[in-house]
Amino acid sequence: MYCNFMEHGIEYAKQAVKEDDAGNFRKAFQLYLNALEYFQAQLKYEKNPQIEKTIRQKCMGYLRRAEEIRSVLDNGRSMPATNGDASVAARPRTSLKPKDGGRKGNEDPELAKLKEGLDSVIIREKPNVKWSDVAGLENAKLALQEAVILPVKFPM
Repeated sequence: MYCNFMEHGIEYAKQAVKEDDAGNFRKAFQLYLNALEYFQAQLKYEKNPQIEKTIRQKCMGYLRRAEEIRSVLDNGRSMPATNGDASVAARPRTSLKPKDGGRKGNEDPELAKLKEGLDSVIIREKPNVKWSDVAGLENAKLALQEAVILPVKFPM
């Protein structure tokens, strides 16, 4: 089964931004979370470091925006009318930041879980493991090399 996590994540992110600009914050918040889940799944399989870096930057931006929306929704501040007019779309996004500076004590468990998930995906140092270090399973190593490693090194 093939699933393109990147395409799904981009679609959710586009919808989230559209809903955010229209002032539909509850829907935008959920769409941002969906986009983050798909991008997180894509990061597990991404080999290109430039694309991986771009995805991480976008994820952090979407996560910050979702946190801003969440804090506003939790504080129960009144929202502007959601008729999608230009004045709502043109207002600065930073106006939704909480006055308390976004304390960690109020952080949503879902957002904390997403942050933790993103942090766990990041490999801080390259593991120093060679094929000769893995004992046995010669057929498995050969199959892995044919299916994954050689196509990455020598694409058609």
